Amino acid sequence: TDQVSQLVEKIGQARRIIILAEGPAQAAAYNLVHLLEPGGFRVYIARQGVTDLAQIVYTATPQDMLLAIEVTGELPYMARTLEAANERGISTGAIVGAPAHATAQVANIVLAARAHPSIEVRMVTVDAIVYVLAQTIRWQFRERFSGAQQTIAKLTAFIQKNDRQ
Repeated sequence: TDQVSQLVEKIGQARRIIILAEGPAQAAAYNLVHLLEPGGFRVYIARQGVTDLAQIVYTATPQDMLLAIEVTGELPYMARTLEAANERGISTGAIVGAPAHATAQVANIVLAARAHPSIEVRMVTVDAIVYVLAQTIRWQFRERFSGAQQTIAKLTAFIQKNDRQ
């Protein structure tokens, strides 16, 4: 719970949250973006190319946060990206499918699932961690989310309205 509290605090303070997600973690990353954007959080999913990751670190500032989400821990450049961010004074976090992942060793704040041999179990567990994190953020910063769902529903109805024949 201490790590969750620390991550919630850092995300609340961040100007931007930049998510680095390996392939099997893409759905969890997208869910996190979807759950946080209505609260006005600036959340982005970074592209996975090495040059893209270098550009993310280069353009990030200490007011930003890099958050790695990994299921398998097989993306070779994720930990090095977090290391480079740490060297530049940028906050880093990791949500990982096992505590032995390299990103878990270098991130400032880590939420780790128990290691499990099944990738499917790790995917579900990482999704669950992301959901708990998002719900905690939504509770902690409830004023930022106030009225968002109603406004989004009204905008959805307006956009779908077919009166321009």
